[in-house]
Parts: sequence; structure tokens; C-alpha cells
Amino acid sequence: MSVLFNIIVTAFILLIAYWWANQGLFSAVMHCICVIIAGALAFAFWEPVVLGYLLKGGSFDNYCWGMALGLLFFLFLVITRVASDILVPFDIPLPSLANTIGGGIVGFIAGVLTIGMASISCGFIQAPTELMGFKGWARSPDSQGAPKEFGTMWIPAANITENFYRKLSIGGMSPSGKYSLATHYPRLADTALSLHRDTFRNGDGRVAIAPKDITVGSLSFDPNFAASDGAVLGAYAIDVTISTGGYDNGEQFILSCAQAKISNAQQKQGVEFPTKFRQPIEGGIWKTYTFEDIGNYATSVPAEQDVKIVLIFPSSSFPDPTKPPSVFFIKGLRYLLAPPTTNDFAKEFASQDVGEIVDQDNSNPDGGFLKDFSSFVAVQNSIKPVMININNAQSFNVATSDAGNYLSKGKDVFKKGTSLSVSRSQRVSGFSHPTGTEVVLVDASRIENGIDMWGDRSKTFKELGLDIPFELVDSRGKGYKPVGYVWERQADVEICFDPAKPFQRIADLPMQPSSGEHKLKLVFVLPVNTEIVGIRKGKEIIATCAVTAKGGRSD
Repeated sequence: MSVLFNIIVTAFILLIAYWWANQGLFSAVMHCICVIIAGALAFAFWEPVVLGYLLKGGSFDNYCWGMALGLLFFLFLVITRVASDILVPFDIPLPSLANTIGGGIVGFIAGVLTIGMASISCGFIQAPTELMGFKGWARSPDSQGAPKEFGTMWIPAANITENFYRKLSIGGMSPSGKYSLATHYPRLADTALSLHRDTFRNGDGRVAIAPKDITVGSLSFDPNFAASDGAVLGAYAIDVTISTGGYDNGEQFILSCAQAKISNAQQKQGVEFPTKFRQPIEGGIWKTYTFEDIGNYATSVPAEQDVKIVLIFPSSSFPDPTKPPSVFFIKGLRYLLAPPTTNDFAKEFASQDVGEIVDQDNSNPDGGFLKDFSSFVAVQNSIKPVMININNAQSFNVATSDAGNYLSKGKDVFKKGTSLSVSRSQRVSGFSHPTGTEVVLVDASRIENGIDMWGDRSKTFKELGLDIPFELVDSRGKGYKPVGYVWERQADVEICFDPAKPFQRIADLPMQPSSGEHKLKLVFVLPVNTEIVGIRKGKEIIATCAVTAKGGRSD
């Protein structure tokens, strides 16, 4: 099948060459100049347009890098072509042989650059790693999970295009700033074919992430640490923290070693992919793993809303300590790094803190006692007081399985007393949540509940305001924000649920009347066996608890 893919690509290039051979040498030269300018402008505007206008944390992120580059190239090519036709409306008569041969050669160059731009653009769109039997660079079991080259094109248009613009970026079309394609985007063609798409389940995983959903830490270096078995001593490490907006399907963060790399900002760049990673597992314990197989991924614990992962890279591509890696790439994003600090990784990893242990402090800032709100917490997957027919839940995404029907995402208002006689097969059983997690409901109704979220009983808590987070706290000090609510009013019930977008502030939750006539239950999704010890308003513990997220039920 890769032969067919090569034939198609080669045919497009030859058709472009044939067209301009018929149009003549001068017309071909004018078009080729337009292609070169359009490509340079597309690369120049590519990153600013995507970062400034397109990356929003939604499903379109998986397509915006490729679509933006392709559309920018097409737009600039149309503009330059129209401008050239207006400014130079005539042709220069040349001998027929010169027109045909010269036009064909120049047309071939334009065709290679055009197809190269198209290949790079398509390569940055979420798709299977293998297209029509062709796979360029990807992870391989033969190389212990590290990226390797599987195949090349008969006419490597993407590589030729990258090398052409790489040289232009430090030559006649160098940018006004100190950064260029040559120094700050290594192996662009290899990334497009096919490293960018080498994700979970052969391309099903997320390929892009929004800057708002990731925090990149500092770079550190240990000259005595081996990044893999038998590797030369010396390794770099960098930690990243990802929020739920960057998770795959809003459930879990998944990263392959092909989706991250470091490089130095030199014309002859060193590039390294991670060979090890550290991540917390269930219970908050950290563990080091190796990307030694294509089935190994750096992941988050299901239902955790922020995950910190440490990526470890070999140092062999950076033999000169005065030229350390200075650029970090992860899922389409590019970060400039400060010079690394020197650390002892073995010692640091052995003593790495997993979070602050939370004591059940009974001292209230107003001199009273923090209430134990355990009785207001239910490990229960319920949408009561309503019973919903799946046909009436059209504003929700409904996940259906042998166990029942579950709300996975959406928001809607339901009248009380409706769908009371719905059959079990058509009834919504509760909220959808991944395996290894539990749904926890917290009664946050005003006045009558045990949680002073609104600051009705504590002056100190009231002064904290509402423009701060509201979180359940586990025994390791990790917080979990609500991902939905069940808001019972006099005549109806509003249900909201979206695990990918936790409520970041109390002010984002439905404001409750001070009379307390409404009832509000907040929905949390927590890793199974999580020990809930408190509830936090901002940084202040406002109530204590002793509940384990285990043995929940649906009703």
C-alpha cells in the first residue's frame, strides 16, 4: 500500500510540473516565487495564529495545527498569485524548447514545495500513524519503544521543503528576531511524518494541547544518571503539570515518547526523546517507568484533575555542556528553557514529596470548631430527585453500556415529577465515570448543609470571597474540584456535568438564595479508594471529613 501512496504523491508533483511546462518558463518562475513566498509567510504566521486564536482546549485542537498551516499557505499563495498577475500581466516569449524544459524543471520545484507544504500540514492533523500503508518516523518495538524511521518517500517532498525553508530562515528570509525555523523547530518533517500522530491506539490519542492546560517546569541535569539501561551517563529532566483540559476525552492524560522532545537552538541541533518518566500512581506514590515498549505511556491517575509528570531525556545528543537543550516540545507546543540546574536525580526522586498530609484540624478561625461534614458526603452516583428518560436527555451526551445509561457531558433543566414510569432500559442511571473512579456527591445547599461554602456562619470564610476554588481534599493534600451539580429548585432541577471542565471558582457555581430554599449537590469524580479528609475554600480548610471513595452505587 505504501507504493500506492508514493505513486499518488509523485503523480501530483509530476502533474504540477507538466502544467507549468505547458505554461512556459517565465510563468513557472513567477509561480515558483509565489510558492516560496507563500510558504515562508505561512511558517512565519503559523505558530502565532494557532496559539493566539485557535487553541482553546476543545476537540478542534487536534486539527488546528495542520489546518492553520495549510490554509495560511493557500491564502498567501492566492494573494501572491493575484498580485503577480496584476503587477506583471504579460509573458516573455521564449523558444519552445526552453519554455517546455525550463518550465517543467521550475514547475517540478514548485510542485515539490507545494506537496511538501501539504504533507507537513496533513501530518499535523489527528489521524492514524500509518496512512495508506506509509509510515515515516514512529515508535517501534525493535528500538525498545523509541522513534525510528520506517520508510521514506520516493520524492521526500516534506524533507526537501523543511530543508529549503530551514536554509532560507538563516539566509535571505531570516526573521528580524533571533529565532528561526532552523534553530527552534528541528525535524519538522519527521514530526509531521509521523511522530505528531504517534499516539495512544495508533493515532486515537490527543495530538495537541492548549497552553492554558499545561505548566512546564525548569530543566535539570544530572551528569551521573543513566536515562536508560546501558546508556551513557548524563540525563536531563523536566516536569510538566497538566490540567483536565488537556486530557484525552476529559478522562485521562496520555503521552507517548514521540510527543515530547528537547533540542538545543543550534543550526546543527541535537534532539532527544524521553526514555523514562516518573508519575504518581494510585495512592499518591511516585514511580519511575521506561518508555521501553510502544505500549508504555505517561498517564494520569483516572479522575485526578491535575497531574505532574517528570520526563527524563538522555544527554548524548548534547556533548557540549555549554550548549545544553534550550527548547522543549510537547504535543505541538514549543517552550524556551532557561539553562539547566544540576541535581542528583537519584536523591531527588527518592525524597520526592507527593503532597502535604492534611490533619483534621478542629480549630476554627472564628474560635469555634470546623464541622465534620461526613454526613453530607455520599459516595453515590445519583441524579435524584429526577428520573430521566434518555430520549429526554437530548442536551447530554449519554454513554450506554450493559450496566445502564449514564450522563457523560451536558447541561439541561428537567421538570420535577417527569418520566416517573420510564423503563429500566430507557432510564438514566447516573453520571458516567471511568473505571477505577467513584462519583461523590456533596450537599452544598445554603444554610442547611454542614459546609460553610458561602461564608454564612464564619466571617473569616466570608472574607475569602467567591472568586476562589472549592475542593475536596484527600489525605495527601491533593484537591478535587466539582465537575457538575444537581440544583433542585421549587419547580425543576438543573443538572450540569462535564469532567473535562471542573469549576475553577465558587462564583462559577449556581448562586444560591440566602433563604436556603434551593438544594445544591456538587458532583465530584475521584480515584477509587481516595480518602477524603477535608474541604477547602481557596487555601483554607473549612470543614473536615472521614469518607473513602469506595463502594458507590447507582440509583
